[in-house]
Amino acid sequence: MAQLDWYIRANLKPRHLQLLVALDDLRNVGRTAELLNVSQPAVSKTLAEIERGVGVSLFSRGPRGLVPTVYGECLIRLCREMLRSLDAAGDELRQLRVGTTGRVRVGVLPVAAPVLVPRAAIRMQQRTPRSIVVLHEATADRLLPMLREGSLEVIVGTLPPMSMSGGLEVQLLHSGEGAVAVCGRQHPLALRPRIEVADLLRFPLLIPPRGTIYRDTVEKVMESLGLPNSLVQVESGSMTASNTYLRETELLSFYSPHLAKHYQRLGWLHILPLQVPSVRVPIGCFWLKNTEIGATTRLLIEMLGDVATEEFGGDAADCDT
Repeated sequence: MAQLDWYIRANLKPRHLQLLVALDDLRNVGRTAELLNVSQPAVSKTLAEIERGVGVSLFSRGPRGLVPTVYGECLIRLCREMLRSLDAAGDELRQLRVGTTGRVRVGVLPVAAPVLVPRAAIRMQQRTPRSIVVLHEATADRLLPMLREGSLEVIVGTLPPMSMSGGLEVQLLHSGEGAVAVCGRQHPLALRPRIEVADLLRFPLLIPPRGTIYRDTVEKVMESLGLPNSLVQVESGSMTASNTYLRETELLSFYSPHLAKHYQRLGWLHILPLQVPSVRVPIGCFWLKNTEIGATTRLLIEMLGDVATEEFGGDAADCDT
């Protein structure tokens, strides 16, 4: 603030900056008064106030009108820069209000990373080319503290249980899918037309790490199928690492159906023909209660709803926790 002391002491305001620039452009008090829609005495009085405030003479009178002094030339140059900055700030604020620009920091849970968030972000930026999307992919135990400390605007993925959702606004994107068993395309079970639970007992499992939201779902599936925890060989919260493990080893895992179909279409994974007990996991986005989210973030949430409807045939709805 020390650098602005002179500006504050001089009591300069944007209208003063405009007056100095106009006087420099027109070099005439009468024409400046007409341009600014004020009287000539008002222009002269305001110029005298500015000069008293800065402590130097800014204009002298020449045969062709007003001429800036060396002090005037310096201040007027800076006035032009400040007015341009103020105009730019106004433009940016207007664009932020309508969502045509801005930065959105998004926490992405693994279930939303491959399809849901990227497609929604792409659509948003097609409508707002000057917007910036910052994606942080991690598990809920890492993203929730970032949201609460203000490092994220919104988190997208598996919705947290009530015990974790205090102080959050939640928008449901899909009521839930359940899970399917997956493996790599070269896995011994990949070509089997029929799979029984007993077949799974011969192979190790990859599941989400403790503390993640989807871990609870997978544990319920394992319990329903009678799969012991001793089969767990890898815990991974990274979709990239999980897919590599499945493609290059004989590990098995449980994915949400839309993710499994996505990776099967890519030729990475294979969905096993196994009847898996239905454990529905709602998918949505959530942000801090009593926090105003910007227009760009609201647009992203709108695009998330559109993509979810296409991906899941979804029944998106609003709900608070």
